[in-house]
Amino acid sequence: MTEQEQVVADLSKSDVFAGICWAVASAYADTMRGYDPRRGYQPGTIGYIAHGLIRDRMDRVFSCGDYRLPPGLPAEAGLDAIREGLHPDDAATMPRLDPQLVSSSPLNNSPGWQFGSMRWLLQSFEFGSIRRIPWARKSATKRSVASHPDPEPAQMDLFSALEEPARGLVLLPDEEDDGVDTFVLAHSIHEDLRERELFFGRPNLVLRQSWHWRYDLIANPPAPGGGIPIGLGPQPYTPNPNEVVSDAPVRLRKTPKERNSSETSG
Repeated sequence: MTEQEQVVADLSKSDVFAGICWAVASAYADTMRGYDPRRGYQPGTIGYIAHGLIRDRMDRVFSCGDYRLPPGLPAEAGLDAIREGLHPDDAATMPRLDPQLVSSSPLNNSPGWQFGSMRWLLQSFEFGSIRRIPWARKSATKRSVASHPDPEPAQMDLFSALEEPARGLVLLPDEEDDGVDTFVLAHSIHEDLRERELFFGRPNLVLRQSWHWRYDLIANPPAPGGGIPIGLGPQPYTPNPNEVVSDAPVRLRKTPKERNSSETSG
């Protein structure tokens, strides 16, 4: 089994891909609901706004960041906080996943999420340009991730032999010996056609082949699995009398002052 086949199988069976697809679909739907060129919106703002909303939706569906639940609580706990501000359609379709399924895993201050030994970072790109993402011109973190060698190299041709020394392998401090494989979730939208692109894969610093492999999540949507739609009706949580649970409240959003002081770009 190739790395791509193994990664796709693991993330599909665990419903991680279901959570990712919901997060991106919800973020873009919310962005496009407010997008109207007649009101002065520029096309370039779509990707910027959606990128921020994807981070929020990813934290919601995986109970990370501002939506992290105290240990021991099931996915039903804190639903009001998780659904706050969502469009009814998005709230109704969000999968209910184990809060411990995915953890927050930033890399050099670049937002990331981790399942097992797999971490993924976000990258927006111009619609239709997935094969030409110039990783060498991205952030130092993305360049470092893309500089990792192919885990399953094919026979090296003359051009690859010439390019290999130039790109090298440069690890940033937070990457060294962390035992985690880092991938990239790349997203885009065509403003006029309202069509989206969403790929998960291992980037490659060589421009003419900017991915070692990538998986199209729009063409291959995850099949329904163990995730249960949250729905809009009340879903009370009855604690197990034998379960010892901390009294810590559900962690809600940070104040604007707190958020501004802690946010950095990757």
